[in-house]
Amino acid sequence: MLLLLLLSSLLLLILIYIKIKYFTLRNDLPGLSPHLFFGNLIQVGLLFGTKAASEVYISLKEKFGDIYQYWIGFVRLIVVHDIDDVQYIFTHRSIYDQGQVFIEKFSVLIPESIICNIGAKFKRHGAITMPLFRRNKITANLNLIVDATDKILDRWRAKPSEFIHKDIVEQSQNLLLEIFGLIAFDYNLETIDEQHSDKANELTQALQDVMSIFRVIIYSPRLVSTTYMKWNSKYRRARQIVERYLSNMMEQELNENPQWREERKKTSLIASLVHSLQMDEKIEAQKQEEDKKGLSRSEVFDEMLLFLIAGYETTSTALSWCIYQLSKYPKIQEKLKIEIMSKTNGQYITLEHIDSLSYLDCFINEVFRYSPTIDGTSRAVMVDDRLPKTGVQLYKGDQILLPTSALSRDKRYWKIDPDLFYPERFLNEDKDHNPYAFSPFGGGHRQCLGQDLARFELKVIVARMLQQVTFVDGGQEVNSGGYVQKLTILPRHIGIVIQFN
Repeated sequence: MLLLLLLSSLLLLILIYIKIKYFTLRNDLPGLSPHLFFGNLIQVGLLFGTKAASEVYISLKEKFGDIYQYWIGFVRLIVVHDIDDVQYIFTHRSIYDQGQVFIEKFSVLIPESIICNIGAKFKRHGAITMPLFRRNKITANLNLIVDATDKILDRWRAKPSEFIHKDIVEQSQNLLLEIFGLIAFDYNLETIDEQHSDKANELTQALQDVMSIFRVIIYSPRLVSTTYMKWNSKYRRARQIVERYLSNMMEQELNENPQWREERKKTSLIASLVHSLQMDEKIEAQKQEEDKKGLSRSEVFDEMLLFLIAGYETTSTALSWCIYQLSKYPKIQEKLKIEIMSKTNGQYITLEHIDSLSYLDCFINEVFRYSPTIDGTSRAVMVDDRLPKTGVQLYKGDQILLPTSALSRDKRYWKIDPDLFYPERFLNEDKDHNPYAFSPFGGGHRQCLGQDLARFELKVIVARMLQQVTFVDGGQEVNSGGYVQKLTILPRHIGIVIQFN
């Protein structure tokens, strides 16, 4: 009886400690009082996916002002809405580095990837990966993107003219996954060819299984996430398949002629990563981080998996939103079609055509602004600091969240009502908007390194599609939009009819 009482008292003390340390409002900043273990996720509707994070930040800003406390599980975040403070954080890389919330979530899946690195290790990985996302490397893939888009257009052409497509999100994911597999790894994932087949591509299915499981645990505490992934047989099996395929890709590159591989590393991600493999990992592991060269096999593997995931997840979500908005705004779609046809005359798309489509640039920007794919980005405070505008004192270890999705809808930073979907804003009144009010790929030295590729892919795909089809609203019951908060902010309901010209 005494032992039971002691254990109960110990458990109570532990819970009190956890509550005080992790789930209690601190300092003078306002915020919702967090629940034990779940933080604010239940209160704001994120835990069960009933709201998108972008909606949450907008409502909390209206309630608490430009800076407040917010909990995602055990992680306490300080959310900053003031544009001057946001700019300060983005531009002071020595004070604000990659947020712990990003590192914690993604390190469960890809701990050695660039997204989980800071300091010298981030620079080492960046020196190898960043050059591959320069414009001349990206634009060389124009024909590949057009050919993949034509394959999905052929799929749509085979459907009855009145058919309502309700799987646009899945089809967008399949298209972008195939494109990125070819661009990055010279590997055809066959996601477009196989999506209606009884036997799906083994690697594709495994990647989709890994991602579906990762989306489930993205908001879970680290202990829950690691335990779940360790004991989930579906995840373990899918992970083994992905590791086998990626290892085979590495070995295939290593077996190529060294001179040929030396040349290919300038344009191929897989060739560049494999070329960077350390000759002796044990010797490199003993060096100080600043002195290390190249990547270990585990680092190359995690980079490959990161780029496979990031290379299609956000861009496919943006493409889904593009198609949805086109179906909802037929006048905008018609204006885009007129621009595209006047520039291309129905011919095969060239790089010169793509560069000339200025209204399409505005449309894609408006999709990113109005229907953001991510809710924000985070930074960790590396040394004590005070924000210049709000004057809030921050301390080393504090976690900052910059709600880019909310900033893009903040009426203070836009001349035309930001609640309107209006691409022309980027041609006229809002052409010279504050750059930190519109940063769909983050800002500063940690902004998304694949943003130019994502924009180029979207522009080519949408232009090629609108050369041949018109997207028609399938009706309010099936095409009502809404949000699903997963790894990205997905449209909940898309139902469209695809009419060929």
